[in-house]
Amino acid sequence: MIKDLFALAVILAVFFAIVGFMPNYLGHPDNYIEANPLATPAHIVPEWYFLPFYAILRAFTADVWVVIAANWLSFGIIDAKFFGVLAMFGAIAVMALAPWLDTSSVRSGRYRPMFKWWFALLCIDFVVLMWCGAMPAEEPYATISLIASAYWFAYFLVILPLLGVIEKPLAQPATIEEDFNAHYGPKAHPAE
Repeated sequence: MIKDLFALAVILAVFFAIVGFMPNYLGHPDNYIEANPLATPAHIVPEWYFLPFYAILRAFTADVWVVIAANWLSFGIIDAKFFGVLAMFGAIAVMALAPWLDTSSVRSGRYRPMFKWWFALLCIDFVVLMWCGAMPAEEPYATISLIASAYWFAYFLVILPLLGVIEKPLAQPATIEEDFNAHYGPKAHPAE
């Protein structure tokens, strides 16, 4: 618990340093241009933590086959803008459903080698979506964000449920001490 409290203290020190001494450090420069009701900024960018979902929102344009099919089936009710909003909120919803979508009996990723690779690709996908969200809404960024959005949904709705069925997890230790001894040796006990 002391190690956890130390880590929390370090994180809070960094947080308070940023908030107290450089609060505008992570802000976008366009946020400091004086507002002009007669001119819209050329490139509006949300904060960095919203960028992946902003990229998903912009990825679905009128020429994407899923949007065309949804528009045709709904007799024009669901257009590209509405589908983009559905996709953006759907991307957040599938993260909330992840505990139920993961069908593996082993919850730790430490003992699931295939899961590690797919999750690493998801992390890379998140960074790619963040990058695409910060770029202008033009090619090739629209296509890249569409492909990254497809992987986002495929990971949560297809890959994660299938991994629980097809993946054979590594053997789990019976106790924490057994795991510790396997990694550090039986003689490397911490001070009591």
